[in-house]
Amino acid sequence: MSDTKNWLLPEFENIPDEIKAQPWAVWIAEPRTNQLGKFNKAPLNPVTGRKVGTDKPELFGTFEEAKAAYATGKYTGIGVLLTGNGIVGVDIDDMKTTFSEKPEIKEWVATAANAGAHSEKSPSGTGLRLFIRGKLPAKGRKVGHLEIYDDARFLTVTGHIYPRKKGGA
Repeated sequence: MSDTKNWLLPEFENIPDEIKAQPWAVWIAEPRTNQLGKFNKAPLNPVTGRKVGTDKPELFGTFEEAKAAYATGKYTGIGVLLTGNGIVGVDIDDMKTTFSEKPEIKEWVATAANAGAHSEKSPSGTGLRLFIRGKLPAKGRKVGHLEIYDDARFLTVTGHIYPRKKGGA
């Protein structure tokens, strides 16, 4: 693997079945040129290892194929493709700063998690992903450290539940 970070290892058992039923890929962390500490995580077909575009869901694999490919040790992580079928993905970079600067976002995340949204840490452990049922009125949105998408977007997945339930780690 071509990365220099300590990435979270996927906790496959914590990923909901509804998300497992979506198109899946694996990824390799590739350091970005002139952006220290930033990495590209392009989706790769879990069977062929070839880069796939988010506009071609038929070239992605299954959850089980991504899990098996990850087990080979050739990939940094796994991820899911949003296809406009009612699953919305929320990507929050640098959750510590975001929650500090925008406490209403932290409150919204807690409310969403309590209402059944799947929320988990990003592969770096510093960001957050939420998967909720819904539909956006237009293409994805990005404002600062917050991105929201529902179609043609690849999101990395870890299964590291956030916040951990009482009694958890």
